[in-house]
Amino acid sequence: MNEYQELQFIDYKERCYIDVCQDLPLQGSKVKILLRPFNRFAADFVRKVYQSEERKRKIVFYSLREECDVLLPDDVLPLPNNLEVDVILMFSTDCEILTSMLMDYLEDTKVYIVAPITENYFKRKPLFLISIPKSGTHLLYELVQSFGYKAGVVCPEEPLPGFWYCVEYSNSHTAARDFFIERVRRSPFGMRDHPFMRSPALFIYRNPLDILVSEANYYHKDGKTPFAGYLSKYPFKERLLKLIDDPWLLGSIRDRIGKFIAWLDFPNVIPVSFEELIGRNGGGDIGAQTKLIWSLQLKLNIPGKPGEFGGKIFSKESATFNEGQIGMHMRHFTTSAYNKFYSLPQDFMESLGFSSKDKDENIKISHRADEFRLRPYVYSKVNFDNTPITVVSNYLDYNIVKYKGFYYGVSHRLGPRDLSKLKAEDLDMFYCEQDIDSVKQRILLSTSIFKRTRRFIRRFLKNLQAGRILKKINDSKFLITS
Repeated sequence: MNEYQELQFIDYKERCYIDVCQDLPLQGSKVKILLRPFNRFAADFVRKVYQSEERKRKIVFYSLREECDVLLPDDVLPLPNNLEVDVILMFSTDCEILTSMLMDYLEDTKVYIVAPITENYFKRKPLFLISIPKSGTHLLYELVQSFGYKAGVVCPEEPLPGFWYCVEYSNSHTAARDFFIERVRRSPFGMRDHPFMRSPALFIYRNPLDILVSEANYYHKDGKTPFAGYLSKYPFKERLLKLIDDPWLLGSIRDRIGKFIAWLDFPNVIPVSFEELIGRNGGGDIGAQTKLIWSLQLKLNIPGKPGEFGGKIFSKESATFNEGQIGMHMRHFTTSAYNKFYSLPQDFMESLGFSSKDKDENIKISHRADEFRLRPYVYSKVNFDNTPITVVSNYLDYNIVKYKGFYYGVSHRLGPRDLSKLKAEDLDMFYCEQDIDSVKQRILLSTSIFKRTRRFIRRFLKNLQAGRILKKINDSKFLITS
């Protein structure tokens, strides 16, 4: 029955599972359905399905012995070794259990899975995007848009589920050190409550040799980068050499790539290579693209067929698009460029899975691609909602404190206050809103200078109106007397 991969998510309701069975083609041989795990919900579902004699003749249910939480009825058979089923129905709403079961099918090329919607469902979590410059950033944008994520871009204090964001500002090219070292130094609470730690992130990387060619084709163009003038006087070959190792401004390609290497080691970050994602139109392999997208669907709980997503993500309309091809360096690198590149320490190439041992070959996909694809992602489960966190200090003699999903304006005149030790009714003494800007607005409206300014404007407008009325009266008197 299965000629492709498909993942479907439904509400954890008996009716929804029964509807899935009703939609199955029941002509020909029996439809084989695997139930994972076999629990009380699954047992009740089987009884309801088998109330129909037609379905009982056309559907056979299987279960794994080690996953039976209740006694296996005669109507449900233990799954024989090497039997290929047509449908896999999953019955766990525990996020960790469900994720583990989904990951069992990373290598399956013909499988139809139906699973319940949980907190890991892609529309219930934000997604963060990170990219090395010139590594296929817009390709990544096209992918998540095809998945159904909406563009949030700049991350607010409380990001919306189902939206994608940059981890810092509106630029997805955030170096790991900038985020975890520099930003932590200037952020309240050491940035421990940042939503990134509790969310999935996609990080796109690319063979640095091809990144260099893309840089050399783009960075010198007026208006494309602030340092275009620095490179514009050089022809392509000299530009390429300068980008490999520039001691005065840009540093070496190792320096630029090295700023992003640490992202590979964070458990909630899913590395994605340009070479896997680009597909046939960019000189890639459709099989590698499909395997990558399928793995992302399983990890992020995204419904659909990977083949359909793959056909939507290659776009030449990007403002930064040049060639979008794998192995561009083999057409553009000179012997001098290769010699200069390989004179650099190659640790950054090894970290990305592009070994210097392969320098005479067109290695299309990173040696680490399968490692990253098969690696489960893990995010922090620590929640700081019950910890009062001062997010803005001394705003018009107020501190703005985040606590239990709200923002409180706490006046300095009240002295130090620990909101976690106050009763719920005591919190009413503070300005309380669901976002920082609304609290700031209420604080501003309460200040004496604002009140005095408002009274002055009202008096001014009142006097101005009175002056206009008096002028009209005088004009009328003049017309009458004349």
